[in-house]
Amino acid sequence: MAPSNLLTVTAVVAVTHAMQAEAPRPPLDLIQSNASHQDFEAPSPFDVAITRTILVPGNIQEVFDFVAAEGVLPEVLTGFGLVPSVVSTSDVAGPWDKPGSSRTVHLAGGSTAHEEVKAYSRPSYFAYRVSNPTFSLRYLMAHARGQWWFSSVKGGTSVRWTYTFRAKGMLTKLPLTLFARTQWTGYMDVCLKNVVAHFGHTGTRHT
Repeated sequence: MAPSNLLTVTAVVAVTHAMQAEAPRPPLDLIQSNASHQDFEAPSPFDVAITRTILVPGNIQEVFDFVAAEGVLPEVLTGFGLVPSVVSTSDVAGPWDKPGSSRTVHLAGGSTAHEEVKAYSRPSYFAYRVSNPTFSLRYLMAHARGQWWFSSVKGGTSVRWTYTFRAKGMLTKLPLTLFARTQWTGYMDVCLKNVVAHFGHTGTRHT
């Protein structure tokens, strides 16, 4: 997933400038929802976070149940650029609506990762931790965490998805940031569009 040229001087310079940019503020309709759910892991200077938001034209319970379903990954995580699609899951331990439950995620090309549920508060918040990847990012990341917030708004459900990589160190944070901003952002947008498509619509908004 991560090509060798991520470690070039050009990449480092690009990331350095990108990291100086001001991060976008979250949508106002999600501030109250976010405040009620604390992150399950303390922040670190090695974190690389990407946040995307979208309006899904469905009621909050249905949208949450679809996104947080145990078998949804192949339908939603369909790949983008250097990021492969998810083809299946296995070794599911525990019901998927219970923190502590885990599974193995299988990606196109044969690589895998371990995923564990960290929080499940239907219908407003869902969080998980990804570790032990067998693909190229294992050289850059220690683990990652995903968090989804849902809130009812006019026209459907406002969804916010934050995916935070934990780099192995400051040197690996630079190429990991470049990868996240050039590849993972597009991957997240495709995944969110797939959620919208499931509910029979095409109109989206991203930040």
